[in-house]
Amino acid sequence: MRNFIAIALTLTLTTTGLGRDLPFDTNALIPAALSLIIFAAYLYLCRTLTRLPVAIVITIRRIRYAQQHYGLSRRESLRDGFVRGFLDTRRWTVGPLALIDRLAVIGFTIFATTPFLGALLVRLGGLFGIALLLIIYLMRGKFSLLVDDKLDSSASYNPSLPFLKLDS
Repeated sequence: MRNFIAIALTLTLTTTGLGRDLPFDTNALIPAALSLIIFAAYLYLCRTLTRLPVAIVITIRRIRYAQQHYGLSRRESLRDGFVRGFLDTRRWTVGPLALIDRLAVIGFTIFATTPFLGALLVRLGGLFGIALLLIIYLMRGKFSLLVDDKLDSSASYNPSLPFLKLDS
């Protein structure tokens, strides 16, 4: 909900303060709904691309750490690294990573209102974002990989590992 408010405030600022157009169609109900879906998928893709380098670095470090300190096999350490790098999204709610994530949402929203280029990027990024969401849904049964899926409330937290979010 807070992201929605931040996006709405950013769009209001760019349209009234900078005089830019909205990155979606507002002429009729159906085109407005479709362009809002594409805009949301664009933001999902951008947030995923922002989080991807951090997730890859954490995954590689955790693979090495699990092999050296716990003596896990390559397959087990790969699973541990993937879980900690990609499935643990709680690190994006605190500290400097939360600031980076919030700045990315605001920055990509402002970038979407850039004349000529913004509409093209929103449309292409939105289509790629929809494809990414569908692929993730096919693989996991929900829409979350690097960005949380608020629709899924079945996730549980492991009390022995407080920052690790595990699926039930």
